[in-house]
Amino acid sequence: MKNWIPIPGTNKEKIIKVALEEFSLKGYKGVNIAELAAMADMTTGVVYHHFGSKAKLYEIIRTDMEQRIIDRMEGAASLFDQEGEALEAALVTGINFAVKMKICKLLSEEKPYTNQDKVEEFLTYMLQKENLPLDIVVLSSWRSILNAISSDQITHEQGINLVKWLFRS
Repeated sequence: MKNWIPIPGTNKEKIIKVALEEFSLKGYKGVNIAELAAMADMTTGVVYHHFGSKAKLYEIIRTDMEQRIIDRMEGAASLFDQEGEALEAALVTGINFAVKMKICKLLSEEKPYTNQDKVEEFLTYMLQKENLPLDIVVLSSWRSILNAISSDQITHEQGINLVKWLFRS
């Protein structure tokens, strides 16, 4: 069992719930730890005691959300034999999950630390047989679509249609 999984009802769980909402709404740079702590009815000292820093709290939340989305994307991709169809299904599934969980903003931004995100690893793996680094284009498109959904520039349906457009022959 991972040591950061909070026990229901604990301060750690409260902080993670509030932090997930805040990072999903405002992104990494927009979150202020003092405000987050107040929203969780905690002091900043409690937040730093449990997580050490804003970056570590963000990393825990981001890594968890990435794993959840990758589990769904891999499942969707496994249903198709054609690589293009598999990748399209994975991206559509990922967008659907991100919209449902309200984490489009969270997943649309580049990480403030150096670890490669799991979606990027997944796309690189899915596109490794190509002679061009298409993962760069697909990852940029993925992030742009999620960001546009999170800022109400496009609808969820328009985001799905953009993914489908990317894979038209």
